[in-house]
Amino acid sequence: MSEKKFDPSIPRKMYWSDDIPNGSLCPRCGEKLEKEYHAYVIVTREGKDHETFIYAGDEGSFCPNCDTVVLDYEMFATMLSQSQRLSEFAVMGIVDVDAIPEDKENVPLGSDDNPIPLVKFTNASKRSASPKNRRKKKK
Repeated sequence: MSEKKFDPSIPRKMYWSDDIPNGSLCPRCGEKLEKEYHAYVIVTREGKDHETFIYAGDEGSFCPNCDTVVLDYEMFATMLSQSQRLSEFAVMGIVDVDAIPEDKENVPLGSDDNPIPLVKFTNASKRSASPKNRRKKKK
């Protein structure tokens, strides 16, 4: 069992940091956001090619008052733009690591015997990973 303050099993509304006026406050209720390390499912696309993978990091800031998470767009885009062919990506949701049965902990996550326990964002959206196509940060 992990010691997370923000329960990964709760579906959340996701915002990108560059889409809100103040990245340290919840865009829905105004509460101060708190960073926490979680695993995320990311889908990338280049033309007709798609790839799904899991990335873990503290690029998410969670609201202690409501079901909102703000993801640091620049950090995700920078990490993902390392791929020469990548043009678009979407962060689909949070992996609920606590939902993995103990007897499956040594089975590869995402295999037929151990599906990814994805808790989807209620409003996932795709974004460009190319630096030239990134939105300008709001001031």
